Amino acid sequence: MTPGQYILVVDDDDDFREALSEVLLEAGYPVQGAENGEVALKRVADEAPGIVLLDLKMPVLDGWGVMERMRGDAKSSAVPILILSAYGFEWEAELLGAQGYIPKSVGMDEILDRVRKAAGPPPLRH
Repeated sequence: MTPGQYILVVDDDDDFREALSEVLLEAGYPVQGAENGEVALKRVADEAPGIVLLDLKMPVLDGWGVMERMRGDAKSSAVPILILSAYGFEWEAELLGAQGYIPKSVGMDEILDRVRKAAGPPPLRH
């Protein structure tokens, strides 16, 4: 992730999305949230994130649709995507070109550790 980029957290579970966003913010990462795939794609079109944390099972547009559209768009095709799921879609995530899979059951500390490995350290605060 380069300075100025943000982490996009896409999940229809408001409580989970807000809790994860808070953990990331406290760790120093700029964060935006999206409650479904359509909102996520609008955010990506406005300003590409440094990394996307993406739930797969969502209403309106699911994570599979988000990945397909992002991978088909030159502006977002190289944005790293980590799948967050409670349903064990690890092989599907890899097949669709995700950089990793994180089961929601591992807890916020483990999710933060995996995000740090994928995104690098948070940008320096001024």
